Amino acid sequence: MNLIQNQILELLKKNARYSNGDISNMLNVSESVVETEIQGLIEHGIIRQFTTIINDNNIDDYPIRALVELSIRPEKGTGYDAIAQRIFSYDNVVSHYLVSGKYDFLLVVEGSDHKDIAHFVFDKLATIENVKSTTTHFIFKSYKEHGVLMEEAASSSRLAILP
Repeated sequence: MNLIQNQILELLKKNARYSNGDISNMLNVSESVVETEIQGLIEHGIIRQFTTIINDNNIDDYPIRALVELSIRPEKGTGYDAIAQRIFSYDNVVSHYLVSGKYDFLLVVEGSDHKDIAHFVFDKLATIENVKSTTTHFIFKSYKEHGVLMEEAASSSRLAILP
């Protein structure tokens, strides 16, 4: 990627609603350059989607989310990819990562309530061949999503203790 593409990506990560005109003004390049670069980023699969960050803390009936850790026994010949494809095809799976550490996959899953997620984990994920174990962590509150604070940081009323 070139410098302009990197700068465009950084701006769009901050605000996907920036127009090509906004970006061209910020980077001091023409709108046609911005349009061409964005189109190239889309065509190469670097930009997958333009989206909105929602503060679900303020929505009463928003789906419940959980982090699910999965330990996997990789399949001979296909490794993690074939199992991953079965897992990420479920509608409940919002995000899916191959990670290092004590488990192999980290999923973000959504459901209408805690039981919905529990049934999904027990009935769908845990029954997949080569899944060794699952651990589910329900998300109670979001403080920060994709670099965006979900509420303004409260200033502390405590006095600093000086040495």
